Amino acid sequence: MSKTWQKTALHAVAGGLALLTLRRIRRKMAGNRMNKTNPMPKDDRTTIVFSGAACLFSFYGGVQYYLYHHFDLSKVRTTGISMGCTCAQAITLQMTPNQMFEITLEWAAMIWNRPLKCFFMTWRDWANVGLKCCEKFKIDDARVTEHLGTQTSYVGVTDLSVFPPQQIALTDAVSLEESLYWTTLSMRIFPFFRYPGWFRNMFIVDGFFSAIYCMPPNAHPDKIIRVTPFPIPGSDICPRLGKGETFSAYDVMYSRTKEQMWHQMEVGYKCCERVHAELVKKGLVERDLEEEGGRKVDRYGTVGTLQHMMAEREAEIVRFKNGDRRKTKWREQSWINLVGAAAAEYEAKQ
Repeated sequence: MSKTWQKTALHAVAGGLALLTLRRIRRKMAGNRMNKTNPMPKDDRTTIVFSGAACLFSFYGGVQYYLYHHFDLSKVRTTGISMGCTCAQAITLQMTPNQMFEITLEWAAMIWNRPLKCFFMTWRDWANVGLKCCEKFKIDDARVTEHLGTQTSYVGVTDLSVFPPQQIALTDAVSLEESLYWTTLSMRIFPFFRYPGWFRNMFIVDGFFSAIYCMPPNAHPDKIIRVTPFPIPGSDICPRLGKGETFSAYDVMYSRTKEQMWHQMEVGYKCCERVHAELVKKGLVERDLEEEGGRKVDRYGTVGTLQHMMAEREAEIVRFKNGDRRKTKWREQSWINLVGAAAAEYEAKQ
């Protein structure tokens, strides 16, 4: 390359970065003016904030199960980044732990049935699974739009259309499809997705590139609950170092076996159980068991316990596998495969 072309390329790059920087400055100034003329009061609701999780998503399955069965989540705010968006959205849309787990299985089946598995997906590959499951669960646009203007749910994304890249919190989705599209925006990493996202004149990639947590601008500082599968200082629900709760780099990048997934769920449940009192101090309201007639007991044990969660998941995975008409060819030792004895035991109870 000649020196002339080198100079031209450098000038083009410098000019592009300058324009992106000016856009970032202008956005910052506009935000400052708005805050001065119309400051946002602190929201007194508890905010549950989920970080990214990579392949440790089952940790959030254990977290959601514990929170759902021990606290009233109808008046909390949620935010999520990357895979944390799915758990945040599940709480906002009032999904049961079983419904969230079923969607997880559907996503796993979709991935295993694709020739390229989890690589080079489109947002439709991911969102169509969610739409199908939500239709089955009778979750529609009305469930999403009832939160319009309430700043109840946020999705954290990284905007590449400014320099340096900026964390943006998306809120007030107008449809279920848009809500699921936002979830994919916060997970856009090549080569898992084919290309970055595009929304409101922003090029968007995974939210984890610009922040660990997506914080709403008016969150009450004493009522923020930070949730992550990593031992990050300052987090509220997270594994402890040296206690057998942390995960290896292999688990983070490639969790595939059933044993890995079950371990993640167990750790997520125990991390919540350990800080139950602190969660109450941060504003979570415990379920009124007297009004509900006490803890329910079914064939899997006492609802809300760790033993019940694990037994119920075993049964759910059998039901899903038996009803999967695609006849998904799960790889040997895949986490979807059950021990034969467990499957036989479940079938015998039917």
